[in-house]
Amino acid sequence: MRFTRGTLILSTTAAVALFATSGCGPADKSAGAAPGPSATTAKAGTGFGGSPETSTPPAPTKSPEKTEAPEPVATKIKKPVPAWKDVVKPCPYEGQEPEIQKVVKKDATKDGVPDTLVVRSCEATTSYWASTIEVFDGTADPSRPKRIGTLLSDVFKKDQPVVTEVLLNKGIVGVKAYGTSEKAARACPDLILFYRYEFNGSGFDRIWRDAGVKQECRL
Repeated sequence: MRFTRGTLILSTTAAVALFATSGCGPADKSAGAAPGPSATTAKAGTGFGGSPETSTPPAPTKSPEKTEAPEPVATKIKKPVPAWKDVVKPCPYEGQEPEIQKVVKKDATKDGVPDTLVVRSCEATTSYWASTIEVFDGTADPSRPKRIGTLLSDVFKKDQPVVTEVLLNKGIVGVKAYGTSEKAARACPDLILFYRYEFNGSGFDRIWRDAGVKQECRL
């Protein structure tokens, strides 16, 4: 086929036009592009999608603080205090029950702590049963009474005392009682008795005894 000079120029021009409209050439950035955030808008952003140079990351979300349950307060369980009837020495005969006549709280050991003096007797079918006084340490656990002495046990058989009053003065235990002499009937005590006892560190010593004649029978 024979081409002329003018034909070649025309063909070259058509090829260039065809190449430009086929999309294979570099696209025009300003023409036909979808609208998007400008540089100014991107730099002003404060969240995700903004400029990495100026964007402020979101504040971290604080997880709720765990509230620890308060520790349980230890409650001291008080032990039951036994009845004095169950603490004093048992009576000598089977089935015979102790009788609590008087309970006095005074410092009998001179340590500044009140002790407990329990005046006790035993059931009697005839006449009466003499008294003794059991002393319990005031510093001991109330649920576990500690006996530290027994007063009147040294005169129990001789005087057969029936305690009517217990007094303490400067650590000296004073006891007033009725008693029975050898010539009197057990049913009618004929003596008025006075005793004094003092703590010696491990027990009680009798330091005084006085007896007078009782004028009338009161039992």
